[in-house]
Amino acid sequence: MAKENAELKPVPVRRRSASRVSSIQILYQSQITDRASVDFAPDYLTHYAPDVSKSFRVKDLDHEHLNALYTGVEKEMVLLDEDIADSLASGWSIKRLPLIELTLLRCGAYELRFMPHIPARAVVSEYAAISDACGCEVAFVNAVLDRLSRIVRTVEMGTA
Repeated sequence: MAKENAELKPVPVRRRSASRVSSIQILYQSQITDRASVDFAPDYLTHYAPDVSKSFRVKDLDHEHLNALYTGVEKEMVLLDEDIADSLASGWSIKRLPLIELTLLRCGAYELRFMPHIPARAVVSEYAAISDACGCEVAFVNAVLDRLSRIVRTVEMGTA
């Protein structure tokens, strides 16, 4: 899977940002409705994606990144939850996290683990910014993803 995702083409930052927000929304909705994200995605793309694109002032989402992200998160959810749990501060458990925050962390964790062509610091920064828009605790999201980046990207983050 990582090799496949590493071949994604460079795209403007805002298109990728819009895709990240859309992935979070698709995954969140699939969790609360108990539908697979792949089943929910067509409805989302029809009814909601145009508004996200408009908000980010882009013609369209980065569909390759969007598809890789929401399908990958769903496929690797158990591993991602372990990564997140291992990156939480002492005394915290993944069960305490609000679903929107967990969904956002899963997306960030997926990019850190499976999309090495995207710089770790960019991933952490982007999801911290998105977390603010989602009403999540920015410092918490930043700390968890930064801790995880130092575990899964040891060479890049200088922790090897």
